[in-house]
Amino acid sequence: MSQSPGKRYALKAWFYKMFGRNYTATICGHKTKLFSQTEIFGEKLFIQQKPGMDYCPACMAKMSIRCAWCGRAIKIGDPVTLYTPAGKNFKIPEHAVVYREDPLQLVGCLRWECAEMGADRCGFWIPPGKVHRVMSLLEQVLSTGDVAICNDITDPSQAIPIED
Repeated sequence: MSQSPGKRYALKAWFYKMFGRNYTATICGHKTKLFSQTEIFGEKLFIQQKPGMDYCPACMAKMSIRCAWCGRAIKIGDPVTLYTPAGKNFKIPEHAVVYREDPLQLVGCLRWECAEMGADRCGFWIPPGKVHRVMSLLEQVLSTGDVAICNDITDPSQAIPIED
């Protein structure tokens, strides 16, 4: 009988909490474990990091934002969309992060219920809490006139940066 992934992660988190080595984050300077649990906007998340991490999970949680469309967490390193709301009566949610005023672009997540497709990835949420703009796959196709291949839309190394 196998355990659910949540129970396995909880057991692993407890083990690391009790026995794991402490590492110092290079930028924030806080001590942390390589595997830890944190809460962001009511969601419990397990964070696995590598030695030499820049920020501890608590500081990363403080830099997180909420998706303009579903309200769920967008963490540091997550891919984002920059959609423009349709309709004149659209009311911007209080938690929404505005990327651009004209035309209005709000930062959103790439979850199934928010993004129309993975090709809409337009950037990544990076420290200290801003969008690192990259070409969407559609922009790549239009700028090169060729196909755009991306094996992992969550991997910033497979994206073409844009200077904004």
